[in-house]
Amino acid sequence: MLFISTPNRTVIIREPYTYITMMCVMKNLKRLLLKLKLIIFFLIITIFSSPNANADDERIFKEAKQYTVEIRTRVEIPFIDDEKGALNGAGFLINKKRGWILTNAHVSTHSPSASKIAFFDQDYQQAEKVYVDYYLDIAILKIPSSGIPEAAKEAKLQCDSIPSIGHPVGAFGHPWGYSFTGTRGIISGVTLGIDGGMLQTDAPINKGNSGGPLISMKNGKVIGVNTAVFDDDSNQNTNFSERIDHVCKILQLLKDGVNPSPPKLDIIFQKDIENRNKLIIAKSYSKNISIKEGDIILGVNGFLSDTKNERELIHALRGKLNNFSFRVLRGKQNMIIPGKLIPHKLVTEYRGVFFSGILISDHWARDLDDFRLPKFSIHYVESGSVASMEGVSGMEYVETFGGQSFDDLDKLYNYLQGLNETNKKVVIKLKSFAGSGETFLDYYEISLPVVDLKFVDNHGNIGK
Repeated sequence: MLFISTPNRTVIIREPYTYITMMCVMKNLKRLLLKLKLIIFFLIITIFSSPNANADDERIFKEAKQYTVEIRTRVEIPFIDDEKGALNGAGFLINKKRGWILTNAHVSTHSPSASKIAFFDQDYQQAEKVYVDYYLDIAILKIPSSGIPEAAKEAKLQCDSIPSIGHPVGAFGHPWGYSFTGTRGIISGVTLGIDGGMLQTDAPINKGNSGGPLISMKNGKVIGVNTAVFDDDSNQNTNFSERIDHVCKILQLLKDGVNPSPPKLDIIFQKDIENRNKLIIAKSYSKNISIKEGDIILGVNGFLSDTKNERELIHALRGKLNNFSFRVLRGKQNMIIPGKLIPHKLVTEYRGVFFSGILISDHWARDLDDFRLPKFSIHYVESGSVASMEGVSGMEYVETFGGQSFDDLDKLYNYLQGLNETNKKVVIKLKSFAGSGETFLDYYEISLPVVDLKFVDNHGNIGK
């Protein structure tokens, strides 16, 4: 015990060193208890949460195995943007009663093709095209409902919203031939610019994943259709999926018996290197919409959210092409501009005339009139054919056949049939974009025999 005296009083301090020591011990005990609580907390998270999370992942991928399919497609005579040959991809069951399988358009192809699908541990069966979208990379194939295994399930689609950045996702498919496998990642964002609007993810998507589901690992619902990968050797899992909420509208319109085709949009938007998500009119060829250069399309009346890119604009317009109005900013003035558009030609209605190794069909581009290009172009030249020997290549426009212009495939076929029966050649005048020089277009003529003449269409018909 220590006594300290002062003129006024005596202060007694009891065993100061022991007191200080006790205070330190108490503080250390509190720290220790706090550490123990934290350790117990993380142990609980590890013991209870992690197994549940892993169990959820396993359950979600197990369900994906029940609705995902393998798809094999063969193309004999391709239209533009497709290639001859066989390819593999994925798809998933969205309607058991109708036998509908959702996949990518580049898996089903825009061309006449033969597709077959297989569920997990099942044999392949033939499928037919129900719908192929001209704008989005999606397609719907169909098989008989009797061909769907009893254990198969419909994928649950998240039609009402898109996930935020950081949302955990899984990609399911058949990468590099490793069938029915899943990979994990997050949503990295939504692509910007007028061509934007796709989901970006770091979940690995490789060859064979195309057309498969991108799944929320929180609720097990499909949020996207795996579509593309950034093609660069230094790429670190920069992959893209079509948004399922855009697909859901197409599915609903089809069920309602309404044509879901995107509009034939005779408008060119200004390219924006800053990706400001603005639809600025660069040029309009439309006769039914009083739109002007410099106008900014803000949205479509009746559609609550603003349209920041072409995907969202087309999504808003589907099913209402006969009667809509744009919300437009012209200068500093907000305007309502009514409009009318025609739907794009159904991909399933594509037709072409094939002879001497070339496929001829119509081709549309928004600024076609600027170059005064004819309706028909060469979509495909068969390797080793008579036409390839004459130096014909794809994407050349046909001015005349034997000095005559045609804008109808049936009339062209009948004309060529007459030459075929008399063993006469046809002189074809072509023009194509020049690679260099003082002109945009080159012109030349070729002479071809008319052999192996046939119609080609998307209903599986190759022949007259």
